[in-house]
Order: sequence, then structure tokens, then C-alpha cells
Amino acid sequence: MAPNADGMHLRPYRVAAALAFVALTICLLAGIGPAPLLGIGMAATALAIAWITRRMERERVMTLYSLLARIGDGELGASLPDSGDEGTLRLQRGIARAQRGYAEALARAEMKSDDLQTLLSAIQTGLVALDGQLRLRSANEIAERMLGLQSTDYRGRLLAEVIRQPELLAFAERAAASAQPMTAEVHLTGTGAESLLVAGEPLSGVGGGGVLLALDDVTRLRRLENVRADFAANVSHELRTPITNIKGYVETLIDIGADDPEQVRHFLGVIHRSTLRLSTLIEDILLLAFLDQPRVNTHLDFSQTPLHTVIEDACAQVSLMAQARRMNISIRVPEDLFATVNSSLLSQAVLNLLSNALKYSPEGTTVEISGDLTNGFAEISVRDEGPGIDEEHLPRLFERFYRVDAARSREAGGTGLGLAIVKHIAMVHGGSASVDCPRTGGTVFKIRIPRGVRRIDGI
Repeated sequence: MAPNADGMHLRPYRVAAALAFVALTICLLAGIGPAPLLGIGMAATALAIAWITRRMERERVMTLYSLLARIGDGELGASLPDSGDEGTLRLQRGIARAQRGYAEALARAEMKSDDLQTLLSAIQTGLVALDGQLRLRSANEIAERMLGLQSTDYRGRLLAEVIRQPELLAFAERAAASAQPMTAEVHLTGTGAESLLVAGEPLSGVGGGGVLLALDDVTRLRRLENVRADFAANVSHELRTPITNIKGYVETLIDIGADDPEQVRHFLGVIHRSTLRLSTLIEDILLLAFLDQPRVNTHLDFSQTPLHTVIEDACAQVSLMAQARRMNISIRVPEDLFATVNSSLLSQAVLNLLSNALKYSPEGTTVEISGDLTNGFAEISVRDEGPGIDEEHLPRLFERFYRVDAARSREAGGTGLGLAIVKHIAMVHGGSASVDCPRTGGTVFKIRIPRGVRRIDGI
């Protein structure tokens, strides 16, 4: 049985009293006269020994206390030289064992925390943990970007204080009050993510309850769905016009017969033009569908090509149109300007730009096409002397079926897909298309493509 603390403290004094008693006994037995004096001296010696012993114990205790304090402050490698006292040495070794166990447990916890943080950072779903009062506990980086959270000041604050998104706040309140998982699509304002698919999972029993919100950004998906729906509606409208013309004039020919050659010729001319328009529209739709395929460039051949040959080929295809409108095409492309391209597609893109410039510029003007090297990109520019385009139309000019003047475009034989095709061809080459209307007048369309081989996975 271990001695109690009081017994440990009184032990030095008991030793001193025993020594004094022994000294007194020796003096009496030996007949020494000043026995009390000797006894007092030995008692004093014993008391001095006791005081020294107690001081040493106190120093050992304070040393061990300092060691534990250092460990508590996070200095896990702290240690002391081995003590000569067996009890103190045993205590030191016990502390060292606890140190090792604590350090190993802390290392395992940090490893799990790092693994969890890596996992949360890698997934593309935003995660937000809220407590029962809808205070923010934590969020991963994806959620912070979606909601515009500042990682240093949102923790512990009410969700309503941090974000101003009524639909998301209302969903969080419903999810926190529900005992079942729930999902909904919410719309945000003032952020890059406009549409979020949100799932709420109750956290009952975890830190007083709460809810976990999983956020998936479906903005791009919704935009693509809208583009697809608009495209289908526009295609239906664009196809309906020439088909209706063909159907109507064929029925009329059947009814009136071929007695009037002049009228028959007129009707057949309308049918022919409508057929050409229908054929051109279908070809453009099929080309866009091809360019929209994932990894479309793996199905194409690219080679180092002098750009002046591509441009001259496109110019040759519109030479009759230029002559008919008494317009001149000026070519300024260096013969040593090369790029890795699909010649057929790039020629189609240049042809579309040249055709637009010739259609919408006044007769007798000049269309200038030039080539240059800019920051590692080959740049093809088509400049006309037309009236220009209002600035409000420029951001949407490369959209499918977008027309500045719909009536004039159809009258000129346009399908509304030419500039969309130019943009997609540039993107297939790893480049871009742009438009500018300088103050001096006219319009400048540019295609920029990298000189070297640059393959992309898709558009």
C-alpha cells in the first residue's frame, strides 16, 4: 500500500527525532556529562538533513511540473535528463510513454484531417455545414467561391448575415426544420453561379444538430439547355420558310398547269432559290453539329500551311460576287506566315467573313484581308468599308441565328449561322474570333490561331 502524502512529508522529521533519541541514549550510557548538548546538535543535524531533503523533493516536483507544462503547450519533444531517484525516474518514464502515445494519436488525427481536406478540396460540389441556428460552421473552397464567402470572417455567423440570397436562405430554413433529406434548384444573384442544385442533409445529434448543404453549379447546364431550346426553335422557324415557299409554289404549279411559260419560269425560280436556301441552311447546321462534337479535332487533319494559300482559295470563291458588286478585294498576307491548321475549315471561316463583307458593304468599296503574327498567334483580319455595327450588337454577334437586321440578312441569302461557324472553327484550332468597329468606320473581324499544334478536347 502506498504511503499517503502526509506520511511522505513527515518522514524527514521522524528521521531527525530518531537520530536525536539515539544521541541522547549514547550520552547516558557512556556517562557523558553534556548529553543534552550532544543530543541537541544531532537533532539540529537531522533537521538540516530533513530541510535539504524536502527542498530536493520540491525541486523535483517543480521540474516535473515544468516538463508537463511544456508538453501541454505543444512541445511534444520536451524531456529531462534521467533522475537518480528511482521514484522520479519511474515518473519520468511514464510521462515519456504518454508523450509518445499523444504524439502518435495527434499525427494520426492530422493525417485524417489532411486527407479529408484534400478530398473536400478535390470534389466539385460545394459543401456548407450549418448548426441548428443556421450559423456557419465550415465550408469548402468550392462553396466559398460559389457564395463569395471570405474564409476569415464567416465562421460562427448567421447565414443570413453572410449572404443575401433569399432562395438559398429559405431552402436552408426548410432543410434545417425537416428530418428528411431534400433537394431544390435555387437561383442566385450577383455571383458567377446563377443556378444551384442544392441538397440538404440533417445533422441531428452532431454538435447540437444542424444541416449540411451540398451545392452543385448547374449554370452552364441551364445555359446549354436554353441554347439548345433556342436553336431548335430557330431551326424550325428557318426551315419552315423555304419549305412553305416550295410547297406553295409546287401546289400552284399543279393547279395552273404549264400553260403560261413566263409564270412557270418565275415559280420555278422561287422554288430554286428556296431549295438553295434550304440546302445551305442544312449544310450549316450539319457543320455546326460536327464542330460541336467532343474531341472533334481528333477527327481532323492539321498541317503546317502557308496562310496566304488558304486566303487566296477563299477569295477565289467570292470573286464573281465581288465583280458583280464592283468591289475590290485587297490581300496583304506575308508568304512566310505559316500555322498548323485544317485548310478546308479555315478557308470556310475566311469565306464566311469575306461573303458578309461583300454582302453588307456599299458597292464599289474595298474589302481588305490581311495576315500578321502577334504574340505567337497568326491573326487574319477582314476589314470592310460598310456602315459598321452598333456596339449593343457586338457581344451577341457570334451567337447562332443572331442577326443585326433579320430581314436584310434573309434577303441577302444569309442563314444566321455564318459567324457562329467562324467562332467554332477558330476554337477547334485553339484560337478565337472577335469583332471591332473602329471610329474611322467599317467593321474588322479577326481570327486568331496559334502557330504551333494546339489540340483541345472540345468546345
